[in-house]
Amino acid sequence: MNSNSIKNSDKATSVAGINAGEASANLQSPAIPLLADGRKKKWSYSSLVFSLFYFVPMLFMQDTPSSWVMALIVMGFVTFVILYVLSVNQPLNRLPYYLTAMLFLAYTTSLVNPGGTVFFGFVNFIVGYYYRFSIGIILLLAVSASLIFLKVYLYPTGLFFFLAAGANIAVLFGFGVMERKETLFQQKEAKHAAALGTLSAIAERERIGRDLHDVAGHALSSISLKAQVADKLLTKGRTAEAQAEVKALAQLSQQLLSEIRQTVSGIKHLSLREEIAKNMAKLSEQGFNVVNDAVSDVDKSSFTHLTPLQETQLSLIVKEATTNILRHSKGNQVTLTLQCTNDILNLVIADNGNSHCQTEGNGVQGIRERAELINASVEFQWGSPTVLTLKLPLLVKHNSSEPSA
Repeated sequence: MNSNSIKNSDKATSVAGINAGEASANLQSPAIPLLADGRKKKWSYSSLVFSLFYFVPMLFMQDTPSSWVMALIVMGFVTFVILYVLSVNQPLNRLPYYLTAMLFLAYTTSLVNPGGTVFFGFVNFIVGYYYRFSIGIILLLAVSASLIFLKVYLYPTGLFFFLAAGANIAVLFGFGVMERKETLFQQKEAKHAAALGTLSAIAERERIGRDLHDVAGHALSSISLKAQVADKLLTKGRTAEAQAEVKALAQLSQQLLSEIRQTVSGIKHLSLREEIAKNMAKLSEQGFNVVNDAVSDVDKSSFTHLTPLQETQLSLIVKEATTNILRHSKGNQVTLTLQCTNDILNLVIADNGNSHCQTEGNGVQGIRERAELINASVEFQWGSPTVLTLKLPLLVKHNSSEPSA
């Protein structure tokens, strides 16, 4: 077999491998956060309140269940709660085992208590969130058929409750589907933002490269020529003229160094808008109710101007404040306000947690140091709410007299 055949064979194998990988990826559901993660955790656990409808049919039973039947009913409910909590904490590859156990429990408890049909709704909620819509519909139809079977053969007089159970199953499945769509949309938006950030970084690097080339190219050529002239003058013994060229060479070097520093100082390390959006999203994902009252495009408005240093330090202050809230706050709401008033940039971050700071840690000290670096004043109010207030004097550009483009 010649080398071309080997290359073609390897190429075909690689293409086949890629196609197989793509096909396998298409069969699998997208990786999404667990129902017990972030803001979903609170809703997933609090929804267990609706499982108490499991006991409602017992109030309408004509005959009081025996003690052992009551014990079985209570044990069934406790088992369901345990299985549900375990299910919302499981990765997708282990989830089918827990869903199967919950379905089996729903069928068995329904034999002694029609309230067991409530468990089907929670199974459909989990399926609607983790699996594709087509798979969820199949399970929904199968469960609906099971309800009809239980109604006809076991509880011919319990029509109202079974209709309510059917509605509960459909509604919870719909909630699961909507939560899945919202989560996938948020992931798509996050990937889009990350891609934009990458493109912005690439564009920034290209701009810096062009600026450095423009600044340094001409100056280095002049320095090289001056050095050659000085060398020739020294060879000819014309020391005074050579010294003049060396002095000119030193001035060119200092000028180049100054221009390079100015160019580097123009690098935009962090975007305040992006950092605010990212950290507020992080708080929201962890269950906080976020109120973002930030002035849009504050760093590009016609009446304010943030230097790269100021924007970077403000971004890091927002990041550090978010980290402190996630670590220490016991509240559930965060409000961020960013406004310009009388040439002062006002940044206020408040959370309704009850924080009592005896000694300021590294995070708070870091915020104070960053504020001092950009000549901003910062104050902390400890208690409920806990408030960070920062005031930064701004350079104002008056563009009213400039002709419009």
